Amino acid sequence: MILLLSLLAFQGCSEPELLADNLVIGAVFPDITLQQLDGGKVSIRHYRGKLVVLNAWATWCEPCRREMPNLQQLSDALDPERFAVIGLAQDEDDHLVREYLRDQNVTFARYIDPGGAITTDQLGVQVFPYTLLIGPDGRFIQRISGAREWQRQEVIDLLEKAYAGDYSALQ
Repeated sequence: MILLLSLLAFQGCSEPELLADNLVIGAVFPDITLQQLDGGKVSIRHYRGKLVVLNAWATWCEPCRREMPNLQQLSDALDPERFAVIGLAQDEDDHLVREYLRDQNVTFARYIDPGGAITTDQLGVQVFPYTLLIGPDGRFIQRISGAREWQRQEVIDLLEKAYAGDYSALQ
């Protein structure tokens, strides 16, 4: 964990020491249902077999907005058969989210959480941006608060190791 955090230095919209999510590392990730921007729904179980980088963000959060292009670069660099980068916007206005993502050429999986029913109520996220790593087996493997430089090769290498089951670099 220390290595991962040192490789990914930036701060989020809130102070990380105020964190208190509802997740336990090693436990099965909650079976949440994600709302697509077009209104459809997808269960997080849809991504089983892939290492998931689930990023909770909001259009009103400046560090979140700066981080989106980095997440897109990460998504482009990873094998889509083994990895999924997912953005979950806690916003009320789906048009604003769509417009921002289009302007930034963000094409990875994008969902919206109006009112924070998933991010705040189910997962207990209190800081944005906030990224959750979910293993291919559906278990929660790590939390990362604040914006990061996801496109760095060191980060990609750590995610590759995690996909292979080596979580030691994340601890």
